[in-house]
Amino acid sequence: MADNALAKLPLAGQLGVAALVAAIICGGFYWFYYSDALEEQKRKEQQLAELQKQIRALEATANRLPEFQREVQALEARLETLKRILPPEKEMPDLMRRVQYLAAQSSLAIKRFNPAATAQRDFYIEVPVNVDVEGTYHNLGAFFDRISRMSRLVNMGNVKIKARGEQTINNTISVSAVATTYVYQELPPQGGAPGAQR
Repeated sequence: MADNALAKLPLAGQLGVAALVAAIICGGFYWFYYSDALEEQKRKEQQLAELQKQIRALEATANRLPEFQREVQALEARLETLKRILPPEKEMPDLMRRVQYLAAQSSLAIKRFNPAATAQRDFYIEVPVNVDVEGTYHNLGAFFDRISRMSRLVNMGNVKIKARGEQTINNTISVSAVATTYVYQELPPQGGAPGAQR
């Protein structure tokens, strides 16, 4: 019946109906499928642009990798130097024996060698030792010189020198001082410094 009605229309009417049906089909296609596909394409293009931006950033970082590796090696070498100067806590007894040995080697008589209270700092601990020795100025100078040439950092402070009342050729002065060395301490994993006393 519809075919008959369509057939009775003039050619322009038939073309108009065909154009209307084609427009409805195209509109339905666009509305139900193509518009979603366009949105999906835009979304994927945005994702692609973002991924390409990330890739460029990663390529720039990857190109700097040798530079970062050199920096890490330099920092590790610096840390090893620091560890040589600041011994770990387990090496403290050996270091203190070495200081006592240097005093004896300098012909100083050790009268007192007592550790004092330690002080916590950012990445190290100060370890002071009260030292009393007797000998001569020359022997004291030799001792300080030997201390200064140690690979470990040892500071001699609060040096008090007194002439002895009863002097001999090898024993003219009494010296009290504080020998301070420093112990390297690893920072906690989160990178914060342990509670430092100032």
